[in-house]
Parts: sequence; structure tokens; C-alpha cells
Amino acid sequence: MGIVRDEDIDWTVYHLIIGNPGCTCETLIEQTGYAQDIVNASLARLKRYCLVDIRDNAWRACSTEEIVLKHQMADIFSDGLELSGGVIRYRPAGEEKK
Repeated sequence: MGIVRDEDIDWTVYHLIIGNPGCTCETLIEQTGYAQDIVNASLARLKRYCLVDIRDNAWRACSTEEIVLKHQMADIFSDGLELSGGVIRYRPAGEEKK
């Protein structure tokens, strides 16, 4: 097997999540045949790009509205604001979470 690019891995993982809303990381590993570290890296990239999200250990694809909103909010939260459990908090740089 040749080298598989990250983009190809992400494409596969993303489309499995779309086809199986609520799937777990274990399911993705089983269905893709990729090692756990490869799937975890792909999920981290997809989450960073706001394409997927996880709740209760289950992955789901974000809607178009969620993707746009998350990208818009990224600028707001880079100044020390944090969204946690539906609550917006101000946490200056360097302050630890409690």
C-alpha cells in the first residue's frame, strides 16, 4: 500500500461520519482499517476545521450554519472568551480552567 495523504484519510473519515451519525472512534477505526493514531489525527483536523463535533463519545458532522458560526466565533474567542456548556466566560491568557 502506498502513502495515503491526510486529505484522503480525512475524506474517508468525514464521509463515514456523515453516513453514520453518532459513530464512535472505534467504529471509524474498524470501518476504515486505519490505526487509532491516524483516525485520531484525522478527527482532530476535522474538528479544527469545524466540520465535525463530538458529544457523549459520538461523532457527527456539523451543519453548514454551525461551520459558519464556529468560524465567526473563533475570532471572538481568541481574545480570552470561552464557550463552555452554553455559557460564555472571559478567561484571560494564562489563566487556568477550574
